[in-house]
Amino acid sequence: MGRNTEGEKIVEAGARSVAYKPLPPPTTTEGITQILFYQYVEPVWSARRQKQAIAEFHRLARENDVTGRGRIALEGVNCTLTAPPAGARRFCQGLRDWDPDLFNDTDFKLTDGVPAETKFKALTLKNTQELVAYGLGGERAPLLKQNTAKHLEADEYHKMLGDKDTVVIDVRNYYETCIGRIEPPKGGAEFLDPMMRNSREFPKWLNAPETKEKLKGKKVMMYCTGGIRCERATALLSQMERAEDELQTQGIYHVRGGIDRYLKTFPEGGYWKGRNYLFDLRGEQKPEEKPDEVVDQETTNACKDSYCCVCKAHYALYKGKHVCSNKECKVPVIVCDRCRKKAETELKGSLLCQLCERGHDLRALPLPDLVGQKRRLALAQGSDVNGAAKRAAKRDLEPARWVHVGKLPLTITADQVRAALAAGGSTVEWIADRDTGFFYGSAYVEFPTLEDAERAVERAREAPPRLGGRLSRVNFAPARAKDPARAGRVGERPPIPIAPGRA
Repeated sequence: MGRNTEGEKIVEAGARSVAYKPLPPPTTTEGITQILFYQYVEPVWSARRQKQAIAEFHRLARENDVTGRGRIALEGVNCTLTAPPAGARRFCQGLRDWDPDLFNDTDFKLTDGVPAETKFKALTLKNTQELVAYGLGGERAPLLKQNTAKHLEADEYHKMLGDKDTVVIDVRNYYETCIGRIEPPKGGAEFLDPMMRNSREFPKWLNAPETKEKLKGKKVMMYCTGGIRCERATALLSQMERAEDELQTQGIYHVRGGIDRYLKTFPEGGYWKGRNYLFDLRGEQKPEEKPDEVVDQETTNACKDSYCCVCKAHYALYKGKHVCSNKECKVPVIVCDRCRKKAETELKGSLLCQLCERGHDLRALPLPDLVGQKRRLALAQGSDVNGAAKRAAKRDLEPARWVHVGKLPLTITADQVRAALAAGGSTVEWIADRDTGFFYGSAYVEFPTLEDAERAVERAREAPPRLGGRLSRVNFAPARAKDPARAGRVGERPPIPIAPGRA
């Protein structure tokens, strides 16, 4: 514990991740312990491994009196849980023992002394497509292992907020930023709020020309509540930067552990103003050593939209589960104590959030071409397989029963390839990156005889086959014939651009 050059109190232990470290002992035996954690899995789990994970979570929860909410997908887990202090530690250690390679890497954020009345009544685990609903599941998901963004500890992140030529993006929903956000110092980072209703709108906001213009040539910082939204958001920007020459930054950064760790590191608040919206029974989080009246004043000054949607008076608490009446929105809205009865009776069905009041909408914006970006990046790597595909485009290649077919769409099927080459019964092998599993848009086709292959190549030279609206390239593949190690993947459809999960 100490103070920085600005006189701000710093609890250095609060900034540090517990990944690959012993879990901290309880700070108190009073109340309960809040457990926040997420863990992405790449390569993704198989369906069988996912079922095993769900069963193990339930077993450990029963043994340690753990309750709460969690999402368990093929791509990992995201949980907000409550438990007795000792039970919380046993639960986390149990996950480490079950899968050390995965959960030793997890940053379990443990908060002791939380009021017992905020304990969840039961454990609910949902089997979902995504941990965060960005709409980036399956082949559109940016690969986390290729993410060039850097994690910063909370004290390092705090220092960078004072740098010029820097932008900091709050990747939470707008109703969250309405009651609290980071306010960088003068002369430091520029604060950017996407003003989105949900995470599905973030890729659209990031793809907007005016957003890209703000990010070019800048250090780009991001933050969210616990860190999980930033994992996907930074990976998305990293992919876009590598795939688009006109979008180049000075680096991408996010705070390890999110706002939760930042506020534990800076108990007096640091550059944080207002309250941190929470999705558990606590409802909100504020700097522990900042008086409530100061926090209220900050929401008035720094968070201009923290007001009651009925009377427009300043208010910063979400109570009563009121939501926007726009059926395409439905985000939480603030209703003060004086207006609660009115909102539940005569105004029921007519409450609007700030974004709907202004007509602000990101939903019509186009998504970035994420699959196309992956393809360009894979082709740009210049791997041995890709080099072989380029060399196969030359017409003087040695004839062989193996034929290379290039410029194939992702939606192609083996039967369509066979039909286009009059290669009924032939084997079709999809060429994919060995590390990422990404389909290169090429395939090998093995013909029964050399004469069959020669006729197919000759026909293709005279009239290139059109597959999926594209003119495909066809030529002999003698390298494949001589080197079995060059074999691709056999199946009716090409592999999606994510490596298969482990069993």
